[in-house]
Amino acid sequence: MSILSIILLALLVILLFRVGLSILRFLIYVGIIVLCIYLGYQGILWLMDYFNYYFNFIN
Repeated sequence: MSILSIILLALLVILLFRVGLSILRFLIYVGIIVLCIYLGYQGILWLMDYFNYYFNFIN
């Protein structure tokens, strides 16, 4: 391998590492947001079910 190809390969690895980290960080942020939305949705469903059961128990 020539010196030029080794330098180009090293630059490619550094570029892929930086892009990979930013993509990974973005995917983690998206995953956290989706998890929060899902947990909020499940909490609302639980509250609706709880109040439905409670009002049916009163009647």
